[in-house]
Amino acid sequence: MSNIQNYNFNMLDAYLSNSQYYDFYLAQDGLASHGMYDGIINSDCLVVHIDFNESGIFSTGSTSADTIYSLVTWTGATNTGHTLTTFGYTGIDNGYIHYVKQSGDTANTGLTQTLTGTTIEIPSGDTRFTFNRVSGYTGTYVYPMSTVSSVGTIGDYIDLCGGFYQGYFKLDGYDYEVLPTRVPKAWVAEFWVNKTQTGTTCNTITGTTLNDDYPNNEGFFFYMGTRAENKFWNYFTGNTDGNVFTDEFTDEFGLECGFCTKTKETDIRLSDDYGFPVTLYPSLHKVREITNQFLIYGRSTGDDKATCGDCGAPASGLGNETVCSLDGDTVIITASTITKTFDTNPFLIYGRSTGDDKATCGDCGAPASGYGTETVCTYTGLTSDYDFELDPKIDVIDNALGFRIREDGSIGYRALKLTGTCENDIYVSGITIEEQYSLSGMVSCDEWEYISIRYVMPEEYDECDLKNKPNRKGRLMFYVNSKLKFVAEDVDELVFKRLNEYKDKQLGVPYNFSLGGGSQGLLESMTFDGQDPDDLGLAIETNFAGTFIGGISQFRFYICDLSWCDISSNYRIDSPRYETIDGIYTPEFNPVFW
Repeated sequence: MSNIQNYNFNMLDAYLSNSQYYDFYLAQDGLASHGMYDGIINSDCLVVHIDFNESGIFSTGSTSADTIYSLVTWTGATNTGHTLTTFGYTGIDNGYIHYVKQSGDTANTGLTQTLTGTTIEIPSGDTRFTFNRVSGYTGTYVYPMSTVSSVGTIGDYIDLCGGFYQGYFKLDGYDYEVLPTRVPKAWVAEFWVNKTQTGTTCNTITGTTLNDDYPNNEGFFFYMGTRAENKFWNYFTGNTDGNVFTDEFTDEFGLECGFCTKTKETDIRLSDDYGFPVTLYPSLHKVREITNQFLIYGRSTGDDKATCGDCGAPASGLGNETVCSLDGDTVIITASTITKTFDTNPFLIYGRSTGDDKATCGDCGAPASGYGTETVCTYTGLTSDYDFELDPKIDVIDNALGFRIREDGSIGYRALKLTGTCENDIYVSGITIEEQYSLSGMVSCDEWEYISIRYVMPEEYDECDLKNKPNRKGRLMFYVNSKLKFVAEDVDELVFKRLNEYKDKQLGVPYNFSLGGGSQGLLESMTFDGQDPDDLGLAIETNFAGTFIGGISQFRFYICDLSWCDISSNYRIDSPRYETIDGIYTPEFNPVFW
């Protein structure tokens, strides 16, 4: 190995240090992977960039931080423009849709109008990823944050004392996707944060934060997955009978019914894509996904049958899809959930009556006396009931991944995984927590530090593989100021997925990022006639309802792998702004030896 482009002097050097603290690279002139250090990687790889010192992230160009936009967009994004009339059912839960209760509105007509009458317009062609400030309407929690302006070379940043941001990047069933749900090989998330020592900058905040009630969730600064369970997983009839509407009223669950409404969830009806009725509570059908890409769709009849020449869907006939319209996506179908609950043998001949009062089939009246009280005439057929409850765990398993900096300065991740036990020869599914953390002291307090999370999988998928191949396992690496501090092996790939629900009942819920916190779940969920008590204490809330305490200045998200050289270069370029090291990268600087 003595003659690798030496050019009359030695250019091949290697430095191997303690395991799990530095990567090992061999490269010409220290240039690895992307091969250039003329600035932050800004090709197709960088798909989200938030910098609170850039006015371009704000909707009006001002410093109002309720809604913020990425400075870059993904080249594969699509948005044909949409008018969404059912966003109120879910958008109110995390503050995406604002609702303020008006004085004197004891019947909460404003809440009903917000839930049913809110329309969201998404302009065609706008492919920026958007974050919105999280809030809640139960009055139980506060979500404080503030903009800190013009601090030396750092500029503006956001000080988080219990507040955070959330944003969705895909709408199930709509032509709207501004980030991919799966990456070919790797992804990297970068942050400039300042972890605040507890009791310093946020000690003047009044009110209860998520961290106060969930101290084991404190320190979440980034979250990926679904922001909540399916809100309509159960049959909620309401907290009142529709006749009591006072703030002082306490319902049967002991909750203050300040949000009671005359309208109930059971009063609302929607329509699916085919015009069939859909209820807000668990629908009368189960939703299933068919992934068989060789499925032949229903046959159309008549003159309007589709042909493969134009691949147009038939206007009528026995089927409304053809094999031509198959685009590789999963096919959503429904199946009845009617359950037999009355097990009487319908062929049973009931007891014989005697005497003059025996029943006849003419009037099918039950006999007043005799050996039997029923006749075959009184049988009305099997009774049936609907399955009004879904499994609230099904949508969050392998669809919730959060990253924390704990009070002791350790850094790591938490994910929800499937578990189960056998009880009386019956397998009962459940959720288990998977989490791993570094040693303490990896992240300092009251200092600006550069955090990089790098997830790399051994096998690279092409576009076809991303649609069809199973989830992979990969290596999750945590860097602080470009130094590798912790590695977690064999971490399951997060593949964002839809909820097992009709599209118009899950708008904005799956396909989410959180910045500066985890996720509330359904903790602040609002529905008709108050809050559903069964929505409280579910998995997302109990395991991710927590926030980061401190400052955040920048966030970047890449959908490719960045080598250690790339990460080091990004750190060197930004570091003068945050006064962490002197100078900026020069061609003479060799990151292998730094």
